[in-house]
Amino acid sequence: MFVFSPETVNWLKSSFKPVLYALIMAYLLDSVVTFLMEKLKVRRCQGILLACIILIGMIGLLIYKLVPQIVENINNIVYFIMEGNVDITKIVMDLKNKSDSEYIHHIADYILHASELVRNFINNAFTEISIGLMSMVGNFGASAVTIITSFIINIYMLIEKEDILARGKRFIYAFFEQSRAKKMLRTFTEANRIFKSFLNGKLLDSTIVGIVCVILFFIFRVPYAPLMGTIIGAFNIIPYFGPIIGSVPVIVVSFFVDPSKAITALIITVVVQQLDANFLDPRIVGKNVGVSPLWIITSVTVGGNMFGVLGMVLGVPIVVLIKTVIEESVDVLLIEKGIGDIEKEKLRKDVKRRHRFRH
Repeated sequence: MFVFSPETVNWLKSSFKPVLYALIMAYLLDSVVTFLMEKLKVRRCQGILLACIILIGMIGLLIYKLVPQIVENINNIVYFIMEGNVDITKIVMDLKNKSDSEYIHHIADYILHASELVRNFINNAFTEISIGLMSMVGNFGASAVTIITSFIINIYMLIEKEDILARGKRFIYAFFEQSRAKKMLRTFTEANRIFKSFLNGKLLDSTIVGIVCVILFFIFRVPYAPLMGTIIGAFNIIPYFGPIIGSVPVIVVSFFVDPSKAITALIITVVVQQLDANFLDPRIVGKNVGVSPLWIITSVTVGGNMFGVLGMVLGVPIVVLIKTVIEESVDVLLIEKGIGDIEKEKLRKDVKRRHRFRH
């Protein structure tokens, strides 16, 4: 009972937190190191050094430029909601009177009915974010030590990558039959390919979307542009549902500050998301996702219900991996039965249909 007590679990989590952070950091940075080695023709140690310099530079730029503006935006929104005497009724009625559309009138009536709930939701959400940021600042000393320790461990993990993989391979062959060991290693290799390509692609895609939104929000004077663009980019990591979830707080906050800017924010968000869905995402991420939209939506829904935001992000690569393993096993069993070509034509047509759907 002692081994599985909550205190023991929390102690283990706290003890291994720097190692876990280092593993995640090394896993994501390894692709950058490989890219630099291939493109710049440098040695691995030089690639690791360059990748770490790039990471430190990006974090430094964010802390110096973006984070202060985001914190200021959050404080301004909280103050605006709590002390700004926002007359939602007047805003909605003005909008309703300016329009002859029956649909606008229905929407306005609904907003009037739900205005107090919406206001409380925004107030609570941004208050929680503000408290969280203040807590991070308060715990900066401990967090800084963890981050620095994780960064150092991450460097050694990248340097000793081949040694770690070799030891893992020896361990698997030592404790499992040769055929089972080969199958496990193939699965691990495929899992690594799927997760790395999907996560790296999605992070790059979402970063581009976030930067574009921040720039466009600045140009068209959408309120709190740094924060709103960051929200859009962050939620874009979640397939399918992310853009919808991310756009809601942006449009609602813009509406309360300036209703006309809410329409501007909506137009910018829709245009950017359409460009991303039809051009950017298929080229960066789409080729790495070998499942239909049905399975992607299902994986995001189930993953979110089971594990929250992390489940929504990792649900897709997990489903892709499971699908790949099952299909390989099915192919082997059908070939053994002498009917390996059964339904192959339908599967090929389905792949072509999905390709046309993406592009």
